[in-house]
Amino acid sequence: MSGPLAGIRGVVLTQAWAGSYCTELLAMAGADIIQLEVRKRPDSWRGTYSAPMASAVGAVETAEHAWNVNGLFNSVNLGKRSFTVDLSQPEGLEIYRALVPYADIVAENFSPRVLGNLGLGYEELKAIKPDVIVASLSAYGHDGPWANIPGIGGTIEPTSGMSALLGYADGQPLNSGQMYPDAVAGLYGFSAIMTALHHRDRTGEGQYIDLSMQEANLAHVGDAALEYSMTGEQRGRLGNRHMTFAPHGIFPSLAGADGRARWVAIAAEDEAQWGALCAAAGRGWDLDERFVDNAGRKGHEDELEAAIAEWTASEERDGLAARLGEAGVIAAPVLDSLEVAEDPVLRERGVIVELEHSEAGVWPQVGAPFHFSATPVAVERAAPAQGQHSFEVFSEFLGMSRERYEELVAKNVSGEGPPE
Repeated sequence: MSGPLAGIRGVVLTQAWAGSYCTELLAMAGADIIQLEVRKRPDSWRGTYSAPMASAVGAVETAEHAWNVNGLFNSVNLGKRSFTVDLSQPEGLEIYRALVPYADIVAENFSPRVLGNLGLGYEELKAIKPDVIVASLSAYGHDGPWANIPGIGGTIEPTSGMSALLGYADGQPLNSGQMYPDAVAGLYGFSAIMTALHHRDRTGEGQYIDLSMQEANLAHVGDAALEYSMTGEQRGRLGNRHMTFAPHGIFPSLAGADGRARWVAIAAEDEAQWGALCAAAGRGWDLDERFVDNAGRKGHEDELEAAIAEWTASEERDGLAARLGEAGVIAAPVLDSLEVAEDPVLRERGVIVELEHSEAGVWPQVGAPFHFSATPVAVERAAPAQGQHSFEVFSEFLGMSRERYEELVAKNVSGEGPPE
């Protein structure tokens, strides 16, 4: 591996999105992330063993197993190695304990009681590797009255306060529809682990990180939380509008060749940008007394947005966004997910990369969200198939023979696919 974390290793038990994304970021930064999986209970983002294979992937000649070609799992496990052991079996638990001395990082996102019940809590892991960094990502943290309440991104949005800010002024609070808190928690977990590694470099000490998804997402909307704590007033929902300037919104454009609706995002945060927008539109908005300054535009935002929408509805989306951008106006086309994957700017910057998976073939994936000058980051390896690296890991670190490995497979302690 290469990158700023080359030489760092994690033996992790993360799954689904928040934990897997956290450890994927570590892998993207160059760490050797070895992910534990359990055959009898596959990662929920792999899907069940009986789940059908998506048609687009099923058309790939090398695609054999639906659980290995699931786009959800393969999007958040780039660059990792996968091994399988059943921690409910003594031999599986023994193998995991034997791998801990080779780990700088252990990360998990089970409910709080799971690792303790297995005898793999922080104190037990610290006894094996004194400077180990253990990160637990859970819905509400490992202490407090909500500690054992399960949660996912969709339940964290309202409990963190995020949903109170999503929606329109005349409507109810909304969820994002994207399980957004998982990604936020993953980023906070990555940052916490990076900080812990820095601390260990200076002091030689490991530490335990107890990350609450709720608290991470409260911090993510911290300005609104601070506003409420200081004033006692809850910020209203704004839709696509901005708190202080106008226009700031999503406006219709001509439909695409496929007949589907298209939209363009436009904003003007100062008078120069507003003047450039007025000149591009040629509609004389700058002469309208309602819109002569930002206070007027905010006070008549409904009328302002209606006027802009009437103009943009007859414009072609991409051409309009490009023309406005060249004029100094904040503007961009609103892309769907397929368009994002093909966006040339995102591909040039390495946000979208194409990787070849052992079964799924070549697909675009979201690459590293960071760049470094001295230690370039390159996402070079697709997500692993389930248990793809089990023997490799066991032989590399434990000196295990092929014969011993096959014994473990026969006992369903390790191996690939549904247990027999």
